[in-house]
Amino acid sequence: MDANRRRRSRVDTHIAASFIHSDEVEVRLLVCNISLKGLLAVPEALVKTGEHGLLRITLSPAAVIEIECRVIRSDETGVAIDFMPMEPESFMHLRNLVRYNAPDADQIDDELKHSAFDNLS
Repeated sequence: MDANRRRRSRVDTHIAASFIHSDEVEVRLLVCNISLKGLLAVPEALVKTGEHGLLRITLSPAAVIEIECRVIRSDETGVAIDFMPMEPESFMHLRNLVRYNAPDADQIDDELKHSAFDNLS
C-alpha cells in the first residue's frame, strides 16, 4: 500500500514478537515497523499468508501486548500482519509503544480522532 494512503503512522522498531499459530506453535519474529493497525517483520518461512493467530509482544513482565491477527503477506520481503480488535489493556500498551518510537508522539494521538477504515457506517 502506498504510504500516503496509510491512516496510521508506522514507526521503526526492532523488537521481538511471537506469532502463535492456532495449533499453539510459537514462531519468534523480529519487528521492523509497527502501527496501531499492524506490523511488518523480517521474513519467516513458518508464517504463511492467510493464517490467523495471536501476536504477543512482551514489553516487561507486567506489560504484554496480545492481539488476534491475520497474516496478510509472508514472502521474501517480510511478514505483514493486520491486527484484529484487541483488549483495551493491549491497545494501551501498543499505543504507548508506537508513541514512544514515533518522531511526533502527538501525531499518533491525533490519528485516533479519525477512523482507520474506509466506508464505516
